[in-house]
Amino acid sequence: MRPMIRVVTALAFAFVSTLPSARAADADTEFDAFLARWRAAVAANDVDAVVAMTRLPFLFEGRDHAREGMAREVVPALLTVEVRHCLRTAAPLREDDRYVLSCAPYQFHLGRVDGEWRWVEFAADGEG
Repeated sequence: MRPMIRVVTALAFAFVSTLPSARAADADTEFDAFLARWRAAVAANDVDAVVAMTRLPFLFEGRDHAREGMAREVVPALLTVEVRHCLRTAAPLREDDRYVLSCAPYQFHLGRVDGEWRWVEFAADGEG
């Protein structure tokens, strides 16, 4: 009976060890889909769509911005023509539980909020 228990235990561990990588693959697939939608909205300068994919309130120039301020002030200030062009092809770099896109003069941080991918913040790109 012991050999059978060992086989079943080994099979169970083998199965369980594949679960985190499956979850990681699902997370990557979800991120890839989000990134495609976000890039399309950014490239089209679809402010409403970009705002809908953003964690609000959004901190910009020392103030939290809700939907209206985000659309009126933040998106036009950060997503210039040059930055929008760059974001179409910028490679996302994994940083802990987020992805970062660098387009001088900014870095755009994309992360999960309540299980959904969102644009969560930006930072000045010191290397740009």
